[in-house]
Amino acid sequence: MDLCEITRQLWEDYLIVRTPESLTRAMNRLAPDCVLIGTGKHEFYLSRERMQQALEVEVEQTRGCRFYIVDEWCQEMPLTEDVRLVYGGLRVRDAELGKPALVDMDSRYTLVYTRQGEDWVVRHGHQSLPYTEQAAGESYPRTLIEQVKEARHLADRMTRLAQKDPVTGLYNHRGFFDEANVRLAEGPGCFMVLDLDDFKQINDTYGHITGDDILRQTGDVLCSATRSVDVVGRIGGDEYAIFCPGVTQEAVALAIARRIIRHVNAAAGISVGCTVRLSIGIAVSGTETDTRPLFEKADRALYKVKRSGKNSCCLYMPQDDPTPPQPEAAPDRPVQP
Repeated sequence: MDLCEITRQLWEDYLIVRTPESLTRAMNRLAPDCVLIGTGKHEFYLSRERMQQALEVEVEQTRGCRFYIVDEWCQEMPLTEDVRLVYGGLRVRDAELGKPALVDMDSRYTLVYTRQGEDWVVRHGHQSLPYTEQAAGESYPRTLIEQVKEARHLADRMTRLAQKDPVTGLYNHRGFFDEANVRLAEGPGCFMVLDLDDFKQINDTYGHITGDDILRQTGDVLCSATRSVDVVGRIGGDEYAIFCPGVTQEAVALAIARRIIRHVNAAAGISVGCTVRLSIGIAVSGTETDTRPLFEKADRALYKVKRSGKNSCCLYMPQDDPTPPQPEAAPDRPVQP
C-alpha cells in the first residue's frame, strides 16, 4: 500500500475539499488513541476524539476560506513490518499563486502509521513551521537573529526620531515632556520656558532659511549653556523649554537663566550679524508630580517678562495666577410692606 498517496489524500481531504464526507474520511484515518501535535502551542491532541472537537471549531473559524496546496513532497520509511514513517513538506495558501494571501504556511510533518488489519492508520502526527529566515547551511538561525537585531535597532531609531525636532535636533514637544516627567519623578527641579523675542522680524528680514539656522544655533547654545543632565527641547515655533533636575533654589535658577540669555545674545545670531534676544519664565517645582503644571506656571512668568521688558527672565509667583472671576452679587430686593 502506498502510504505517501494515502498521506496526500489525507491532506487534501483535511485542507482542500473540507466537505463533511472528506473530513469524516480524514478522521477515520486516525487511530482512536493517536497523538497529534500541530503548529499552534495549544495544538496537542491525545486522541481522535479531541482532534475531532478541535476540527469542528477550526471549520467554523475558517468558514468562507478556501485553501490551496501549492507545493508538497513526501517520503516513506519502513520502521518495522507493522510500523512505517511518512515525512514530508507542505505549502498551503488561502489564495492562488500570484494573488495576495493572508495565509502562506510552509510546514514540515511526520506521520507514524501502524497496521490495522488490512489497512493503515495514523498513530502519531507532528507538524511544524521552519524558520523561513534561516539561511541554507545554518544549524542555528543566525540570519533570523541578525534580522531581529536589525528590526529592534530600526525600531529604537524610529522612536528616537519621533521624539526629536528635525530643525534643532533637540527633543520635540512630546519627547521633551516625556523625558522631563521621567526626571521629575526622580526628584524636584526647575522648569524654564524660553521664547525668542521678535522672531517674526528675523524671518521677515533674513528669510525663513536663515530663521531655521538661528533656531538651530539657539538650540546649540542652550545645550552648551546647560548641564548634560538637563532636558532641553524645542516645544513650539520659537519656543524652547528646559528642565533642570536638582535646581530648587530660586537664586540658582535665576543665575542659570541669566547665563543662558548672555550666551544666546552673544552667539545665536552671529552667522548673520544679528543679536538674538530671549525671554525666560521660570518655575521651581514643589510637590508637582507632572511637568504640565510647572509649564503653566513658567509660562505665566514668561508672559510677565514679555509685558515688562524683553530679553530678561522672571520667576513665577503665586500672584501671577489669574484671579478667578467673582460671582456677581444678587441685587437687593425691595422689602415688601
